[in-house]
Amino acid sequence: MFESISRSIEILKKSFGVLMSEKKLMVFPLLSGLALIAIFIAFLLPAYALNSDVVMIGALFAFYLVAYFVVIFFNSARVYAVGEKIDNKEVSIGGSISFALSRIVSIVGWSIVAATVGLILSMLRSQASKGRGIGAIVASLAISVIGMAWSFATFFVVPIIVFEGQGPFSAIRKSIDLVKKSWGEQAIGGLAIGGFFFILYALGIGLALLTAFVLPDALIVVIPVVIALFAVVFILQTALEGVFITELYRYSTTGQAVVFKDEIEAIKNSFQPKAPQAPLQQTPPPF
Repeated sequence: MFESISRSIEILKKSFGVLMSEKKLMVFPLLSGLALIAIFIAFLLPAYALNSDVVMIGALFAFYLVAYFVVIFFNSARVYAVGEKIDNKEVSIGGSISFALSRIVSIVGWSIVAATVGLILSMLRSQASKGRGIGAIVASLAISVIGMAWSFATFFVVPIIVFEGQGPFSAIRKSIDLVKKSWGEQAIGGLAIGGFFFILYALGIGLALLTAFVLPDALIVVIPVVIALFAVVFILQTALEGVFITELYRYSTTGQAVVFKDEIEAIKNSFQPKAPQAPLQQTPPPF
């Protein structure tokens, strides 16, 4: 257990090292976040005028599609930029965005698939939340498990689209194959990044709650600080995830890693079944 925690910390530290040596990688989540805010505002205002359930579902799907497209597009540019950094090439924001544009057909296709699945899961969660009793709890848990399994299975879709130019469905199939080979590394690396930033988010929420109970008049100052903290945390987390996903993808496809080779090898070996030991031979008694 302690070895896994140590490797997780090393992965986090080395990912931070890459990010600090190439701060341009933080531009892509910043652009993605700003675009998402604009999209949310653009869809929020007309939503109040919708009275039909069918029109509402159509508008919701359009929102999901545009939002997923923005996220996937900038994720693609970010993954390409990370690849350039790992290869010791100069990272160009414009060049990375231009490369993402060259994959636009696959990005749109993957956005449609992801938006469809996301909308279905969202509608199922909404229906489950309206239920009562054990059945509603079981349904909510099942939907959450399905969502986690979908995220896990599609972990490598973006780098496959970026580096191999595959379409969404072939990328999903290959992502599943790669996940089967690297689930241990994926889980521990994800725990490192996700766990660290979960603590930061929790600290921000805790600060806001503490202020609300102790100094409610100070909320007017604390809330903007917490929002700014969350924005910085989002940018850092997204950029670090790009480093980890790109490096793990390369290792899964080529067997070679650059940033945290030792950690990935150690994690992989820890999940390999150990060879059975030969039974000890007993010395026969002298009589």
